[in-house]
Formats: sequence, C-alpha cells, structure tokens
Amino acid sequence: MKDIRIGLIGTGGMGKAHATAFQNVPLVFGNEPGRPVLEIVADVDAKALERWAGEFGFARWTTNWRDVVNDPRVDVVDITTPNALHAEMAIAAAQAGKHIYCEKPLATTSADAARIVAAVAKAGVISIVGFNYLKNPAQAFARQMIESGELGDITLFRGTFDQDFLANPDIPFSWRLDRAQAGTGALGDLGSHTIAFAQFLVGDIVEVCGLNATKINERVVPDAGSGYAATAQSSGKMRSVENEDIMEFLIRFENGAIGTIGTSRIGVGRKLGLGYEIQGTRGSLFYTQERMNEIQLYRHTDPDREKGYKTIYIGPEHPGYKAFFGLAGIGLGYNDQKIIEAHDLITAVALGKPTQPDVRFAYQVNKVIDAVDVSCRERRWVRVSEFDTDVDQ
Repeated sequence: MKDIRIGLIGTGGMGKAHATAFQNVPLVFGNEPGRPVLEIVADVDAKALERWAGEFGFARWTTNWRDVVNDPRVDVVDITTPNALHAEMAIAAAQAGKHIYCEKPLATTSADAARIVAAVAKAGVISIVGFNYLKNPAQAFARQMIESGELGDITLFRGTFDQDFLANPDIPFSWRLDRAQAGTGALGDLGSHTIAFAQFLVGDIVEVCGLNATKINERVVPDAGSGYAATAQSSGKMRSVENEDIMEFLIRFENGAIGTIGTSRIGVGRKLGLGYEIQGTRGSLFYTQERMNEIQLYRHTDPDREKGYKTIYIGPEHPGYKAFFGLAGIGLGYNDQKIIEAHDLITAVALGKPTQPDVRFAYQVNKVIDAVDVSCRERRWVRVSEFDTDVDQ
C-alpha cells in the first residue's frame, strides 16, 4: 500500500464532494494499490476553513493556495475553485511535480487549457479532470457496446444537459455569470459534460454551428455567500449577466456521425437533465442521468417480434459497480461517481500509469466550447481545428 497525500484547493460544493470521495475510496475499494491521505486544504476564510478542515479530517489548512502546491508532503493537488483560477493553479502544480485533479471545465479558454497540457506533459505528472458523469458504470458499458461494433456504425448523437437552478430571476448574481470568472455560461458549466459524453462515446467533434440566448439579463448582487449559496435582497444593486442561459448547437464528428447538443441553466422542470441518444446502423442507446442506474438498449438485429428498447439495470458486470454492491439494480448516486473518479486517480498515481479523462481530453472539450462560442458570435460553422495549438502537433 502506498499513501497518496492530497492537497485540496477550494472548500465549496465540489470541494466537499472531492473530500468525501477521498474519504470513501478505502472503504469501497480497499487500500491497494494506494490510499488517499487528506494532508492540507486551502481557501480564503481562515475561520471557516479551520472548522471545515477539522470536519473533513485534513491534517493542516492554509489561506494561501501556493502553500499546497509547494508542500513537499503533497502528491496530488486537487483544484475545485472557480474556472478562471484553474490554469494558474494547475500549471504551478505541474511545475512543482504534483499530480493534478481538476474540476471541469479545465480552463475558461482552450488556449489556457493548452498551457496546462503542455505543463503536465513537460513535468510527466498524472492528471484527471472532473467529468464525473463518465465514471457511471453505465458509460463504461455504453463504450464497450460501441467499440465492440454491436451498434454498428454510429450515425447520430443527440445530447442534452438542462437544469433549472437559475430559472428563478430572483436568484442573485454569482461567479458563474461572470465572463471573466466562468468563461461561457450554460455551455461550459453544463454542456461541457455533454460534449465529454460525445467525445468519450462517439469520438472527436470536428465542426460546430451554434445558437445561444440569455433570457435573464440582470440579477441582483448578493449580500453574502457565493455560487449556489449566495443570498441577496430583492432591492439590491443589479448586475448584467455576461454569458448565456441557453445553448443549442449542431455537431459533426471526425468519423462522419452528426448530431446536436443542447443545454440550459433555466430549463424549468429539469433537475439533472443530462442524457443522450446514440443511434447506430445495428442498434441504439438511450440514457438519462435522472435515471442513472439504467440504460436503454435497442438491437436492430433482434427478431421482429422482440424489437424495442429494453432496460438494462447497472450491476456488477459493469465496470466500477461491483466494489459497491454484488447485485444489480441497487443503484449508485452522484457521490459514488466521484468515489470511482478519485479511486481511478489514486490507482493511477500509485502505479505510475495514466488515467482518463486527463487534461488532454479536457483540452479537446475546451476547444469545442470555444468553437461553439465563436460560432454564435460570428454566425457561421466553425471547425474545432481553428483552435489547435502546438500541443496538437
């Protein structure tokens, strides 16, 4: 057994999810080949941070994130801060020889994402990016079906990610609505997960054409808190929303498949409306995260009297599930995906082997985001290769 010491930057909702995941890795998967140790955590509010560190079992805490990066006892730097801070922190961590765990999107621009890729490659460190929905055993099964050719040639991908967490116009302004802090809006925050599904299951997207809209143009500046926890007075100062509420775009894949991706952060009635339909010449798949322990499979090769979608319940035959339960259909939850993600990272670091989705995978997602953003502004089809950099060579 090898101890892998974790330095976490950021104690918001995702910081909590990551800390909880690391705590549970040994309980679910055991201590081999590596065991996460919560070494140090960083955030800006010293009083709250001291209490938080104690609650989650971190040995130490600091209000300076560079203390985490430069700590010789830290093996992995875990970044759960707002998007605009990812690049500086990840590059500094790589330069310090630390392995990297970073929330998505990797950066606010593909140019910054490329800088991270270059730094990670130069340092030879291991990385993983928090596209946690890919860690649902249903997605490993879907990929197996596609790669085996059981669905035939893939012809169409339709993907969505709609939520209504910002549908109420009285919800205050947060960093997610600030172009400098977040980059794009619904596209980067939610749509990046759908792009990741498309990339993981079907292949690289080469061309896009998008249309977006911002329907709630102003929000009140919060009195206290940030992100989902912010509070505000309805009579407070207003601030303009700087990125989109809704995004829809057409896609063309390198392998010739086509499709669409749509996302909304004001999608009334949708709580976790992340899903896809993948059609092939011999079969199709349908999946929604709101029923994350099921996937619908259609085989066109079945006898006519048996044709139709059938429900497959995720179980121990699907990669990642067996460590939790020995029977199918019991069901995993959101945080279990994070436990699998953290376990994959710990195993990769302990064995010195790469894992996915790494920063290069995330860089490709960032390029698609940039291409869609430009397509909306310039009202044209945009090739993803327009955002290639030296790391693509």
